[in-house]
Amino acid sequence: MKEKKKEKQTEAPASAAEEKERAEQPAEGGESVIDRESMTDEEYIAVLEEKVGQCVAETVSAKNVAMRLQADFDNYRKRNAALAEEMKALGRSMVIEKMLTVLDNCDLARKYITDESALTGFNMMERQILDALESFGLKEIEAEGKDFDAAEMSAVEREKAEGKEGKVVAVLAKGYTLGGKVLRPASVKVGC
Repeated sequence: MKEKKKEKQTEAPASAAEEKERAEQPAEGGESVIDRESMTDEEYIAVLEEKVGQCVAETVSAKNVAMRLQADFDNYRKRNAALAEEMKALGRSMVIEKMLTVLDNCDLARKYITDESALTGFNMMERQILDALESFGLKEIEAEGKDFDAAEMSAVEREKAEGKEGKVVAVLAKGYTLGGKVLRPASVKVGC
């Protein structure tokens, strides 16, 4: 018994700061456990206020991260949707551009068809091709007899024509727009 009393006497009484520190020691699992009984009311309130402040800061930080991630995802989704639309338009224009040579050859072939019924069938087939391409936004550039417009036309030749200076005298190759943009300018002969 005397030994126990000696041990108790050698232990120094714990200060308030040490008590507070010991009360806030993290328990297993990382959460700190508050020992209410070893603190005064003021100390306990101060510890709780500090804990609430930490929780609020963590919540605000997590909310900011979530909002940034949501904004990044929205931007990613919009960027991919725009890219997909661009790729569709590019693919469409590539196919239509290849079909323009078919239309050019139809114009040339029409000159050599002598049978009236064959010409009627040929015209119907060409009209179907044009209707299909027009459904994708293809439009022919109307150039014959109009003022020369460098944005939609390409002057290939000049021809003397009185009263038709600066106007298109003949269309050598039809021009087309796709969705309002020039896909191929019309090759024209301009009066001078």
